[in-house]
Amino acid sequence: MPGNLERDRLHEFPGWWGLERKIRPAYPAELLGNVCRVLPFGEEHQNSDRYLAWLRDFEVIRTLNLPAYWSPVQKDEVRRYCAALRGSENDYFFAIALRETGEFIGTLRAGHIDWRADIADIGIMIGEKRVWGGGIAQDAIATLARWLFDVVEIRRITAGAMAANPAMIHVFEKLGFQQEGVLRSQDALPEGGYGDHILLGCLKSEFVRGQAEALREGDEDARK
Repeated sequence: MPGNLERDRLHEFPGWWGLERKIRPAYPAELLGNVCRVLPFGEEHQNSDRYLAWLRDFEVIRTLNLPAYWSPVQKDEVRRYCAALRGSENDYFFAIALRETGEFIGTLRAGHIDWRADIADIGIMIGEKRVWGGGIAQDAIATLARWLFDVVEIRRITAGAMAANPAMIHVFEKLGFQQEGVLRSQDALPEGGYGDHILLGCLKSEFVRGQAEALREGDEDARK
């Protein structure tokens, strides 16, 4: 049988059988950051008026690289999207809430997971505009990345951001992510034309180093 012949040739690739897909870890009940909570995205989040409002808010979605959402998204489309993510074996979909009050303020995703190469891609949306600039995105990404590296044993995390969103790129870089490439004129811009898309990546050693540097900077600021 061709399959058996292919299997017999695997001795030419030492270690191949060590690349068996790992068992997917279950969702955590909750991940606590310094200022936020990261918890599984549930129907209560999907059905909340604010979630649909964020996806229809042009100011929120303009830098998320979602041209399909430039026209008001419909509830059924949102329901299908959420159901697909929540049922996926290669994605984790989370809600972000304020740590003190539990208020739902955004979403976070670890997606396109390659279980053999141990790679995951992170995407985030902070929908509640009044908390923009308060360090929520950085805290949420750090909280999720720590769980991915330490518990899920992801080896490498990737992310992408529109060049038109330098604040998001800066957040990733502060956490240890490195710019790895540029997709030129990749992203359609709502005002017309196209912009670059920045590709970022982070290994656990870089994330740990980024956390140590952030802690050191915090200590220095406290002493000023």
